[in-house]
Amino acid sequence: MNSLLSQLLITLAQKEAAEKELHATVESLEILVAALISAMVPAQKEDVITTVETALDEMRENTDIAYTSDIDLLSANIARITAVAKRR
Repeated sequence: MNSLLSQLLITLAQKEAAEKELHATVESLEILVAALISAMVPAQKEDVITTVETALDEMRENTDIAYTSDIDLLSANIARITAVAKRR
């Protein structure tokens, strides 16, 4: 029983470490994308943002209802990144 509990705790710790690593990777990519968009001239910046927003709208139209919450979450994250890029 102790061995099973120990194994479960080890597995949980490994999954938690992997989740933290994934979160750090996503955060790094968000910063990178925001910096890249910020470095663009205003016309390019607006073109990229409009293209991304159009792609999200198309995804919403062509996706099952089961995935709308995923798309909403993705949309919120993209809006946050592009808002940062627009401010710069």
